[in-house]
Parts: sequence; structure tokens; C-alpha cells
Amino acid sequence: MSTTLRPRPETMRSGGKRESDHRTFMDQVRECKDSGYLLSTKKIGSGAFSKVYLGYATHDKLRQNAKLAADLHAKRHTMVAIKIISMAEAPVEFAQKFLPREIYSLNATYKHLNVIQLYETYRNSKRSYLVLELAPRGDLLEYINTTSDRRRYPGLEEEEARRLFRQLVSAVAHCHGSGIVHRDLKCENILLDECGFLKLTDFGFASRSARKNSLLSTFCGSVAYTAPEILMSKKYNGEQADLWSLGVILYAMVTGKLPFKEHLQPHKMLRLMRQRLTFRPSLSCECQDLIQGLLQLQPGARLGLQQVATHCWMLPATSALFYNILSAAPEEQLVAGLQEGGQPPGRSTGAGEPEKSPATRETELDASKVATGRRSPQRMPAPAADPGQAPRRLPFSHLLCDFGKAGGLLGRGLGTQSLLGLSSPSNKVRALSAGAGGCKTSPH
Repeated sequence: MSTTLRPRPETMRSGGKRESDHRTFMDQVRECKDSGYLLSTKKIGSGAFSKVYLGYATHDKLRQNAKLAADLHAKRHTMVAIKIISMAEAPVEFAQKFLPREIYSLNATYKHLNVIQLYETYRNSKRSYLVLELAPRGDLLEYINTTSDRRRYPGLEEEEARRLFRQLVSAVAHCHGSGIVHRDLKCENILLDECGFLKLTDFGFASRSARKNSLLSTFCGSVAYTAPEILMSKKYNGEQADLWSLGVILYAMVTGKLPFKEHLQPHKMLRLMRQRLTFRPSLSCECQDLIQGLLQLQPGARLGLQQVATHCWMLPATSALFYNILSAAPEEQLVAGLQEGGQPPGRSTGAGEPEKSPATRETELDASKVATGRRSPQRMPAPAADPGQAPRRLPFSHLLCDFGKAGGLLGRGLGTQSLLGLSSPSNKVRALSAGAGGCKTSPH
């Protein structure tokens, strides 16, 4: 008597799901093609209600979309990241609140070198599509992990951390200047593109700040990066909350660890925040001071973005940007400052870092053009200084623009990284476990 083998129920269910997923994907391919994009099978990220695929813009689409064509022409490829949100799986609040926020914020912050670009959106009754700039070298957390493994020492070198953090400050300043507070700044939401530029992304929790000192009340973001006033369920200033997150990110960059445990209850997190921060002995005092200035329990006591941008730890890598300003100052003032034991503004005083000549600085800026494939703005000769007039100073917004361009270059390669690197959070905490050894600093 023969026995017929029947498939197990779970095997039948998994087979049915695979077939359903294949049909859904083919529908997405057709919808993308109708909109001018070729969707690949390469999935480069996923979220609770979305998936991100590698895609390609067609020649017809490039002719129709000038914004897309201009950006991809500079990049010399046609690759994009296509984020697909399932409207059937997403809750109503996400579709009506968070998704529109993300789209609005990306449009408001468009055309900044260190903010991910949104090229186009389209939707139907089942799905919404966001066509985004591709950042193929992974996120900052992956980069910290990879670099730590290669160095066999936790964290990035300070020079590397300074360069990347300068770009991040530029991106956040641009957002705040555009009336947008991010509210979810963390290493996983910072990507690196093919030229090594930092790209701020994931504006799902962003808020439009109509007034400078307006207060918010929504609890959002990742606990390990969340400001204490939010943990205490107080109304908070979004810009000041972003400053706290910047401090956590910088700490993670230079130590390879998060300063506060992620899985603690809020009251335990607050207790930990009141304790002394610890750093490794080799970390410079200037870097420690900047981190402490951002991780202040009182929101009003935190360093503002302008103070961060002009902090002594940030200046060495931007000394070339101040050359034109210095050249406009009367020589007598510079000489007098040096005779009194001071330094001209913007010049490095770091030990073991020789002073660079103006010609060397200009050579480095010229080299940056080759490294990025982008053209640096032409510098006009500095006007002759009027002895009775104070030297002209560039506005803060101009300084931050230079931070993101000439000052944001990568001096070394980043190594091979996976596309976008948006894996699940559980896979991202390997190197950034809480706590750090080393010398202790004064309490907040």
C-alpha cells in the first residue's frame, strides 16, 4: 500500500507567502517603470512599513526631471534609492502624519550637500514611493564599527571624527535655519555617499518649527540619543534637543560606545545622565570639552550651533577657510596678537600640527575639487583693509556652507560598505555598547 506524502501546513504557508511577495514585487516593478524608474531586486534597507531598493532613472525620466538630472549628472551615474511604503501595512497615523512630515522636511531642506535629497514622490491606493539620493557607503554606525575593527581600537581618530562631525553640524544648522528640527538624530540616520560626504536622513519624526522658541511635547526618537527633558515628559525646545543628540553622536564617534544605556527605564537613564562622563585618556581635552558642552542637563546651558562650529576643537580643520578673513585684517593687529602670546583666529594650535602656508592651504582646497568631482566656489581677492574699520567677518551661514563643502572632504577612503546599511537596530549595537573607560571629567 503506497503512502502519499503531503506538504506540511507551514511549508504551504511559506510557499504561499513567497508567491504573494513575488506578485507584489512585480507590481512594484511595473509601477516604477510607469514612473520612469527601473527597480532592481537589490534591497538596501527596510523599515516597519517600508522597503528600500536600488533603482535606476531612465533617460526619459532624466529629460523630464531637471532636479534629478542635474544631481545625477554630477554623480556620473543614474542610481537612486527607491523607498516603497505599503499603505495597507502602515497605520493611519503614519500615512497622515509622519510620511507627510518626512516629505515636507526633505523638500524644505533640499539642495544641501549633507542632507539626503528627495527627487520625486508618487503614489497609488496601495503604495507610496519616495525617490531618494543613494548613499552607497552605509551608515555612520557601520562605519564606526568597521573602522574600530580595522584599527583594533574603539572609535574613530579625532581628525576623522572632526571632519564628519563638521558636516553633521552644517546639516543640522541648515535644517534649523529652514525651520525644521530633526528629533531623531542618531548614527543610524547618518549615511555616507560614494564621495565620502555625510548625508542626514530619516525625517519621519521631524517637526516644523514656526517660532524660534516654540515648545514641543511629543516623545519621539531613540532613547539612547534622547535629551533628558524629553525623558522627563516636559515640553521641550526641538533645537536644543537636537544639540543633546549631537553630543551623544560625537561621543560615539570618538569612543566607539554610547554614553548612556539604551534599554534602561527613563528614570534610570536620568540617573545615569547626572553621573560623570568618562573618556579614554588619549582623547583631547578640547574634544571632551565640546562633548560636555553639548551634554548639559539644562537645555539652555548647551552650546549653540554657532558656538559648536567655532569651538577650538572644530577649528583646526577649517583654518584654510579663515585665510581670506585674516588677510583683510591689518598686519599690525596680527603681529600684536602674536607678540602677546595669542594666535590669529582660526589657526591651529594643536601640538605636532605644523602651521600651513597660504599656498599649501590653497593647494589643499584645489585638491578637494578632484576628490569630490565638484567645483569649489571661486575666491575673490580680499579688499584692502581700511585702517579705521574693523576687519570684515563672514556670517555664520556662510561659514557653515564652507563646512559642508571644502571642509567636508574625506582625506582617506572609507572602505567597502554595503548599500545604505539600514539593517535592524538589533544588529547595530555590537560596537556601541554603553559605558567607556578612561579618565573622568567633571560632572555636568
